[in-house]
Amino acid sequence: MNCLKIDPNLLKIDTKIREYNYIFLDILKEYKLPIEIYYDYLLSIEEFKLKSLWNHTIKKWNQMKQDLSDKQDFIKSELSTTDYHQIHKKMTDTELNKVFSDLIGLNYYKGIFVCNCIQNYIYPK
Repeated sequence: MNCLKIDPNLLKIDTKIREYNYIFLDILKEYKLPIEIYYDYLLSIEEFKLKSLWNHTIKKWNQMKQDLSDKQDFIKSELSTTDYHQIHKKMTDTELNKVFSDLIGLNYYKGIFVCNCIQNYIYPK
């Protein structure tokens, strides 16, 4: 789990206030990451905060692209040409699951990136 900034088991998660079956991090199950912690977090926050979490992730994505823009390996990768956009309307669990699923696809690195963004959203530095 050294690819994550914080051990997920140390994250403080409140009681869930909704039920939903998120799947966008399921690609990481084979790495034995406790992904349910992230899903539980999403279900413990008020729904209007889902949009803020997505927009936080996109801000971090754009920052990462800018930070790596002079690295040849990054420039040659599909990551350098992939753009995501902030959302300016209320999101539901279904919508957040879809946009995160679309972002991650089958890319483990993007899954880890999203986990780290959620951690950073919970515990900003």
